Amino acid sequence: YIQKKKILTTIEASSTKVVWMLLLFLIFVTMKSMCSVEIYKNAIQPHHGKVLRNLLSEETRRKLWSKLDAMPSSDTWYADIYKKAIYGPMVFRDMSLDISATVEKEFSGYRILADLYLEKTPEDQGFPFHTDFDSNGFMERPEEMITVWVPLTPVMEKGSGQLSIVHEEGAIRLSLIRVANQLHSLTRVVDQSVPGHVPFQMTQQEQIYLEHTRFTPSLQAGDALVFCNAFFHKSEPVIPGTPGLIDGNKRATYIMRLVPKDCKFSKTRLLGLKSLGQNLNIVNELLDQYYPEAKEGAAETEKNNTPRSEF
Repeated sequence: YIQKKKILTTIEASSTKVVWMLLLFLIFVTMKSMCSVEIYKNAIQPHHGKVLRNLLSEETRRKLWSKLDAMPSSDTWYADIYKKAIYGPMVFRDMSLDISATVEKEFSGYRILADLYLEKTPEDQGFPFHTDFDSNGFMERPEEMITVWVPLTPVMEKGSGQLSIVHEEGAIRLSLIRVANQLHSLTRVVDQSVPGHVPFQMTQQEQIYLEHTRFTPSLQAGDALVFCNAFFHKSEPVIPGTPGLIDGNKRATYIMRLVPKDCKFSKTRLLGLKSLGQNLNIVNELLDQYYPEAKEGAAETEKNNTPRSEF
């Protein structure tokens, strides 16, 4: 009996040791995986996923809202999704708002290239998970662009129109496949000799994966979510009566697109976006600045009717 008890005690001790070793191994693997994801993300876009508190002061937001509220919607694909969408109001150039100086303090190596204003209501579908080919497709390295997403109304809870982004390595890899597909389509708009390809489509499992791993921060008005818009992101629903909405049913957001001061732009893809009639304020500015001879040659081209499904 004593010998049997000793054997059982030894087995129990060994089992406990094995359990602890397994736990330590799982912790090590998890931490290593998390570090790997962070290293991978930072190698591509180190600013992705940052949350900045009170980036725009209450006074700046009030002046900004007054300007944007008085402007009409733009003729853009966004207008199909939102009741009010202004692509390129360029209000950051108004020195009285002090927006450029504020951004310069946070991102010394970047400049504001463009801005966007969106109002979202319960009737507006918003975008499912997507990447912004019309905003960054003209860059030689689209992943260099960062978006500074500033709600002018608080987005603290479900129903307030929050923004979700992806962090996981697999989601970022999937995003870059999507971007490569979009850049290929954009090149084909200009050069029809480029072979066609099957449009990018996510599987149901990939959609579920993005939903389960998304990051959806709570932001006060004037806070900012910084992310790479070459990575998947999506707008969340607006539910009437959610605290913080304008008139109980409207979320307002001011968005800035930042690029490195030394970034490069693709002539071919600039001309592709011009042909599609997308983001024309910025596209024409960049053509004037970097490729004036190309713009002259494309000045009279008819608007391309390539369907949005190609992208």
